[in-house]
Amino acid sequence: MGRNIIAEYGLRITKYAPPPSPCGVEKLTPQGKPSPSRGEGISFSISLCLPSPLVGEGRVRGLGGRGDLVGRLFFILVFSLLFSVQDCFSGTFIDEVGRKMELKSPPERIVSVAPSVTEILFAIGLGEKIVGVSTYCNYPPEALKKDKIGGYMTPSLEKIVALQPDLVIGSADGDLKAFVNKLDQLGIPVYITNPGSVSEVMISIQNIGELTFSQSAAKRVVNSMKGKIQTIQEKIQGRPRLRVLHVLAYEPLISSGKGTFVDDLIRLAGGANIATNAKGKHPRYSMEEVIAQDPQVIILSSMKSGDPMTEQKQWWNRWKEISAVRSGQIQIIDADLIHRPSPRIVDGLEEVAKAIHP
Repeated sequence: MGRNIIAEYGLRITKYAPPPSPCGVEKLTPQGKPSPSRGEGISFSISLCLPSPLVGEGRVRGLGGRGDLVGRLFFILVFSLLFSVQDCFSGTFIDEVGRKMELKSPPERIVSVAPSVTEILFAIGLGEKIVGVSTYCNYPPEALKKDKIGGYMTPSLEKIVALQPDLVIGSADGDLKAFVNKLDQLGIPVYITNPGSVSEVMISIQNIGELTFSQSAAKRVVNSMKGKIQTIQEKIQGRPRLRVLHVLAYEPLISSGKGTFVDDLIRLAGGANIATNAKGKHPRYSMEEVIAQDPQVIILSSMKSGDPMTEQKQWWNRWKEISAVRSGQIQIIDADLIHRPSPRIVDGLEEVAKAIHP
């Protein structure tokens, strides 16, 4: 009789069991415990059936080997079959907003509805599998060459369907519930990311890596991010926490409060965000309130790389009562680096740290 070898993804053999079906690979299902609101990684079980003509009780027929040889052959077959089992593949996943979705095969045609997702896919080496991106996907430069499917909040269902994707990945920021429901009805798998902090960005990268069978590449990206964060924090260790105001807009004056990436970046960079205790993620401020809290550093978000933001800087220069204005600590940072939950958010952290501790 043939035997069925059960291997946890990563090729760790756990037990032997009689084969439940003649298929070479049993259904792939998640064994991890992702949070309903935040993905925390996914693990898999893979069942590989070895046909009975090849395997006897403790020896491989025709080779005269014993148990150790059988074990070695099992591993060889596992490695071989992992890359030739797409017809038998089926995966069930829980995305970062608690939705269940199923993949019938490893994705080969991916549509990204969010700039952050596009950056992640390119970072883990899946650029060639991307068939469509949003009109706001501007990085890396190769993303500009991809077919456009509309804005990340207003994607075109018709354009996406025409691209025949086997996976669509979007962001919860886009509020795409109705859009996702329509894709579900058409049988197109959709995965939604929902990170809320730098650490959760790294979890999203790992989740997308697992979803696309690119775990190793995702792990390398995350390890690189962790290394950069550690280096930055070692440099600022022991430095005073200066009061920081981030400015999204100045007429009216809107900042970034608790629960935003900017708030997390200011904290990690050794600053104290004056909007942390304000109501809402993006509170409005009067100039009287700003003067009362007296930020020592003001960070402006530039929507264009290299934009000197001359007009806004001149507007701030009238408020000499503010410490940041008097000391010339009005800093400009590329908005994509501090608002976009992609691998480049650690570059944003580096820029915020330089702004606070020049």
